[in-house]
Amino acid sequence: MMKMSTIKYVFTNQKTTGKFTSLSNYDFAMIIKKITFFCLTIVLLSCDSRNNTRTYNLPKVKKNDFAPLDLNKTTKHAGLIWEKPDSWIPSEGSSMRIASFAIPYSGGTGDLSVIQLSGTGGGIESNVNRWRQQLDLESKSLIEIENNITNRQGLLGEYSFLQIINQKIDSAFLCAVIPTKNHTILVKLSLRPIGILDIEDDFIIFCSSLNFPN
Repeated sequence: MMKMSTIKYVFTNQKTTGKFTSLSNYDFAMIIKKITFFCLTIVLLSCDSRNNTRTYNLPKVKKNDFAPLDLNKTTKHAGLIWEKPDSWIPSEGSSMRIASFAIPYSGGTGDLSVIQLSGTGGGIESNVNRWRQQLDLESKSLIEIENNITNRQGLLGEYSFLQIINQKIDSAFLCAVIPTKNHTILVKLSLRPIGILDIEDDFIIFCSSLNFPN
C-alpha cells in the first residue's frame, strides 16, 4: 500500500539534453493553482442552466380590505347612529336591513332588524298586520292596533312601540315604528315571550337612541 505524504517537486540546475529551466517550489505551486482555477471555470460555465440561481418576484400580500367590526356602544351605519349594549352582536341579515343584531337572553338568542323605508313605509296598520301574520295571528283594525301601542320619545321624535305575542307557537316580536321627515324606520326583535322582560328596556333604549349625525 502506498503511503500518503506531501510531495514536493524540485527542479535543480542539472544539465539536460533539452532546454528546460529550473522551477522553484513556489513557481510550481503557482502553476498548479492557475490550472485548478482554469478547470473550475470550465466546469462552472458548462453547468446546466437549471442549476443557475433564479429570482422570483412574489406579489405583495394585500392588506385586509375589511375593517374590524366596531363593537363600541355608539355605532354609525347607513346614515344612522345608535347606542346598543355590548352584548348585542352584529350579524348578517337581508339586503333590506340597515343593521342586524343577535341578542342573547336567558331563554335563547333574539334577532333584531332595522329597516328604513321611504315615506310612511306603508303605515302602521299594514306593517303591524304583516308582523302579526308572521306569527300566525289574525289581522286587526287600526283602532285595535293603536290600543296596544305605547308612544315613546326618541332623538328622532315620537315613535310607536308595541309587543306582538303568540304563546301557542312560543314566539313574539318587539316592534317600533319611527317616522322621520322623509322615511320610516322599522325595528323588529324576534324572540321567545320568556325573553321580553330581559330585553324590553334595552330595546327601547336602542330605538330611542336612533338618530342622524349632524
